[in-house]
Amino acid sequence: MRWIATCGRGLEELLERELGELGVEVRSRETGGVAFDGSFADGLRANWRLRTANRVLVELASWPAADNDQLYTGARELVESAPDAFLKRDGGATLPLAELFSPDRTFSIQATSSHSQIRDTRWIAMKAKDGIVDAQRERFQARSDIERSSPDVALRLRLFRDRATLLLDTSGEPLDRRGYRVSSTAAPLREQLAAAALLASGWNGHGPVVDLMCGSGTFLAEAGAIALGLAPNRLRNLWAFERLPGFDRELWRGIREEPIRAPDPEVRMIGVDLAREAIVASQRNLAAAGLLGQTDLIEGDAFAFDPPAGPGLVVANPPHGERLVDSPELWKELGDTLKQKYRGWKAVIFAGGATQGKLLGLKPTRRIPVWNGPLEARVLVLDLW
Repeated sequence: MRWIATCGRGLEELLERELGELGVEVRSRETGGVAFDGSFADGLRANWRLRTANRVLVELASWPAADNDQLYTGARELVESAPDAFLKRDGGATLPLAELFSPDRTFSIQATSSHSQIRDTRWIAMKAKDGIVDAQRERFQARSDIERSSPDVALRLRLFRDRATLLLDTSGEPLDRRGYRVSSTAAPLREQLAAAALLASGWNGHGPVVDLMCGSGTFLAEAGAIALGLAPNRLRNLWAFERLPGFDRELWRGIREEPIRAPDPEVRMIGVDLAREAIVASQRNLAAAGLLGQTDLIEGDAFAFDPPAGPGLVVANPPHGERLVDSPELWKELGDTLKQKYRGWKAVIFAGGATQGKLLGLKPTRRIPVWNGPLEARVLVLDLW
């Protein structure tokens, strides 16, 4: 089976590394995702374990689509000739493709187009939809309803170089909706970005973690999950793949029970923030994540805070870009604090651009351009010697 795990721009390399650790065969890395081959169990495992992915999609079909007729015909033929099975599963079992397109199931289609003659994505989605429902009428004498908010079958159609690829979304809601964010602060850090920064730093899940500007606690929640060997998506209870015909709940239960890594129950996490509302938000989110017992939260000045004995990992997401007014003095003081108090530690800093990074007065060992929602940012990884 062919799969694609999608991610934010800049996270492809880290996502590829995660997939390699799952033992699947990576086929290619592309902008915004990584393609891989794997079993149905591998797809479930990717949904459960990937920290940097947005969604996990499985390929249903691919066909030439240089014009409207080809686009329509390919979608129609997929349903007209749908075999009784697709998606080889562990043990040789299969899922019925014909049943997937049964008219009693709602569906939706979202489309993208790149380097193709047909560019209007709404038109692309409509033509594919027409092909599917016309084939349903021919084969089943009925058609599916279109449901955009919560369909039984969520389809993604990618048109690239005049070739259409139809994919099934097995995730449902984006994977950054971990289930622990019950409180928020201004411009919160996305969960995948926090996890990606931790993975990029090379942090092995041991030693103290200090978040100097903890906000709503995203860094701490992601670090705690890594240190304790917890699946990032353990709190989710709704998955698109659970609506698939013939869904194997025993297989899914077994995947959830697989150990991820040896936990470090002694991990110590500390969050510091000047704002009382940020400390309260962190408390609520970490409690929802089941990690409040491993975390000390301190309302106060991060630059006056004295860290525990290291080495460890220090992280910070200072104000940048449109998020809040930039302060050169803040960035300089942050750099001075890192030099003076965190010698021997690793540091991960989010910066809005090259200017802030230079104000630190420290040379990063790695720079990763990323996007935090609409805000462009850079992840700076530093070895503090």
